[in-house]
Amino acid sequence: MTIHTLRRRLASLGTVLGLGIAMPFAVGVTPAYAVAQLEITKTHTGDFPRGGQGTFTIRVSNPGNEPTLMSGTRMTDVFPAGLTATSRDVTENTTGAAIICSLNAGTSVDCQSDEIPPGGGYTLEVVVSVATDAPCTVTNTATVGENDGSLSDSASDTVDIPGPNCNGGNGDGTSILPINLSGLIPIYNNINTNNNVLSPGASNTNSQTFRVNATP
Repeated sequence: MTIHTLRRRLASLGTVLGLGIAMPFAVGVTPAYAVAQLEITKTHTGDFPRGGQGTFTIRVSNPGNEPTLMSGTRMTDVFPAGLTATSRDVTENTTGAAIICSLNAGTSVDCQSDEIPPGGGYTLEVVVSVATDAPCTVTNTATVGENDGSLSDSASDTVDIPGPNCNGGNGDGTSILPINLSGLIPIYNNINTNNNVLSPGASNTNSQTFRVNATP
């Protein structure tokens, strides 16, 4: 057991004992434990055009009232097919320690940090290139956890990638409306030349009689 883990458990025990002594007759009171928390969010802005670039913003934070473990945390984001990470940059760091991030052949990004203090965290921006044959929609998930597995969290982000066959289609080059124009053209010609809404060669006879009554 590390000193940090022992400190966390002792702090929680002290809180419980203190509340038990100060409020022995309190009813319905929930003790306020001193604990660390680990949260991650992942967002982007706009669509990612095929053959272009896009940027993800990943935020790791500790909204709790105790530091995370001294053994540190690890954040990993594996990108789906069609996206390749080209750069990463830590744009904000309130951990008080260095954040080391690496790209793994563009397929994923990995960040290591020391303990994160209460209210601390860091923000990472990752630029990805979009393949010309990328799917119309991709979703990937970033995860973060303490190195001993005590705390963990994950966040998913879905991105639209505009391109041919992505609007009004199935995304695979086929239409969602299976209309065969070769069947419509003869019907149109029949209506145009024969004034007939039925199939070519059919007849459509309509007879109407109108009478006018004159009033003297």
